[in-house]
Amino acid sequence: MYTLSLKFQNRIFCVRGGFVIEKWNPFEQPVMSVDVFLTLYKTNHHLVQQLEEQLATFDLTLGRWCLLVALRTSDRAMLPSEISDNLAVTRANISNLLNALEKTGRIQREFDPTNRRRILVRLTAEGHQLITDVWPIYEQTIIHHVGEKLTAQEQEQLKELLKKLF
Repeated sequence: MYTLSLKFQNRIFCVRGGFVIEKWNPFEQPVMSVDVFLTLYKTNHHLVQQLEEQLATFDLTLGRWCLLVALRTSDRAMLPSEISDNLAVTRANISNLLNALEKTGRIQREFDPTNRRRILVRLTAEGHQLITDVWPIYEQTIIHHVGEKLTAQEQEQLKELLKKLF
């Protein structure tokens, strides 16, 4: 059977078997769940851009920053696989992040003394100092783009709603 689709005045028509059927255009009236998802995506993208701008002055990306913070939060040396799981990124991506941070002296990799087949990652003194220097700027950027736009009650409500999604 022959099918032909036409667009006229922002409406999509499908000609099939001699009948003209108007098709729903999902971009005119998206399903609410799709609209919510796209809003979340755009909001995340905007916030990440704002953070990336601030972090760039320290030769950091958000991925590198999150890796440093994960190491600081754990307060111990970690396996690359643990970091990968913690940040929910691929092993290949972790490897690239570690290479960049090691090159700048912010982390160091060393053999695990209990199992020389394993590599442990730890913050260097420079890495610790960088977190101390950057944290206030990171925090202020988030406060400016989230905290100043939503009340404390709205932030708590949003956090609880987002928790329902994962």
